[in-house]
Amino acid sequence: MLQLIERNPVATGEPVDVIDLADHLRVELAEAANAMRFARAAADEVERHAALALLTQEIVATGSAIGTVASLPIGPVQAGALVTVERIEEDGSTTPIASGWHLIHGRYPSLRFDVAPEAELRVTYTAGYGTDYEALPRDLSLAILDQAIRLYDRRGDADTSPGLAPSTARIAARYRRVAIGA
Repeated sequence: MLQLIERNPVATGEPVDVIDLADHLRVELAEAANAMRFARAAADEVERHAALALLTQEIVATGSAIGTVASLPIGPVQAGALVTVERIEEDGSTTPIASGWHLIHGRYPSLRFDVAPEAELRVTYTAGYGTDYEALPRDLSLAILDQAIRLYDRRGDADTSPGLAPSTARIAARYRRVAIGA
């Protein structure tokens, strides 16, 4: 399986609508605009918990295929997404692999190779639901809002336990990949 190396944001939109954030936090619109940083932090927590890219991002991953399959660590990947596959040489340089593989897009994306690659791979691809909050599934938007209110209400409070709000954890768990094996 490939391991995540880095995430590079492509989308510049916000993870939630500022009006929805104001309603959820029970604050005025101006204060909600200032509190958008809590929604961004909440979106980051949901992404890391569920191995998701909410808004469009470039993902860089390295690792090995298991046989002819290389599972990509972050989804979803849309049909027609840009994907670059490179072989990592022993000296650390890379050689493009332009053919002999195809992308299986969706929530749990993977690459299928015609012949099992015998080297470490570096895969760069685009993942995410879209460029702004309107592309996100409604339950994930709610999870972000619930986590944002948790962060907002507990700001500066060092005595509370860290972690996801129970409702956020429950929603995000539906998107996590479950694997059986070594």
